[in-house]
Amino acid sequence: MEPPNTETADFSEYTKTLTPDAQTPTRSRVYAWILGSLVLLVTVLAVSMYSYWYISNQPVTTLNPTEVQIEPGTSVREISKLLAEAGIVRSDVTLFLTLRLLEDPTQIKASTYYFSEPQTTREIASMLIAGDFARGLKSLTFVEGMRAKDYAVTAAQLPNVTEAEFIDVTRDAEGTLFPETYFVPKDTTTNELVQLLQDTHNERIASYTNEIITNGLTMDEALILASIIEREANTEESMRTVAGIFLNRLEIGMALQADASIEYVIDTPLGELAPGQLASELRELDSPYNTYLYPGLPPTPIGNPGEVAIRAIAQPIESDYFYYITGNDGEFYYAETYDQHLNNIARHLR
Repeated sequence: MEPPNTETADFSEYTKTLTPDAQTPTRSRVYAWILGSLVLLVTVLAVSMYSYWYISNQPVTTLNPTEVQIEPGTSVREISKLLAEAGIVRSDVTLFLTLRLLEDPTQIKASTYYFSEPQTTREIASMLIAGDFARGLKSLTFVEGMRAKDYAVTAAQLPNVTEAEFIDVTRDAEGTLFPETYFVPKDTTTNELVQLLQDTHNERIASYTNEIITNGLTMDEALILASIIEREANTEESMRTVAGIFLNRLEIGMALQADASIEYVIDTPLGELAPGQLASELRELDSPYNTYLYPGLPPTPIGNPGEVAIRAIAQPIESDYFYYITGNDGEFYYAETYDQHLNNIARHLR
């Protein structure tokens, strides 16, 4: 297009070529469109995130009573995945963010948590922080060395369990009822409780099987010895040392001479007769549980040993000792010969 003659031409046609077309958006309109799109996008994302957060925070639809073990040192991310995989929460991401942003994750308590009913993710997070692992459960503590008949008193705290029924069900279960603190539903039955005790026992002793067999014992024999050691010694070291002494005695056919086995048959509460303090006439009691009169092992365990006592049988301290006493000071004194044993008695029991 030729430039107009500045003397005669009308500039209107030329200026039209230098200004935006009336149909083309101005720069401000473009900015406004971009800003509006960004606002819309942010709004959609915010609504979507809120919807996801709201929905994923809701309780799961159904939940069967479930136990989840959280070990010490487990990371927040691992805990979140663990609970999501167990069907406790809808989203591991939501639980992770809840613990990280709304709670103090360093305060999570390691334990075995019991989830009996659906809860929101926030409620689950609060449980982990508070260590509220026994919500809606009954706590039952069975002490190492207790007999099944003693367990019955504790078990009867449950509405559906009676002492008589527990004793009847556990008549042949002595030694296999693992002592521990259990958190169980309040409607637990006798059979369910006994099964839990025995399942825990089997789980906890499984790792010691090979060592026990290597020591020349069957598992039944090991439990009998462990149940005696539970009453005869009081620390892991003394249990392991006494275990070695009992194995020495069994090897040469010497009587175990354990007061605890006599306590079992005279029907006296274990706390009323301290080991080593039985009257001489009780040691004349004619019973297969009298390990003064009858060499070898008694017929059954005399109580329910804990893991320390069982480990002592699996990992005894080898020595040349054949005798031991608990002195008046509570310390253990060992001897290789009977004369040394008498000397220990004179020095530490009188």
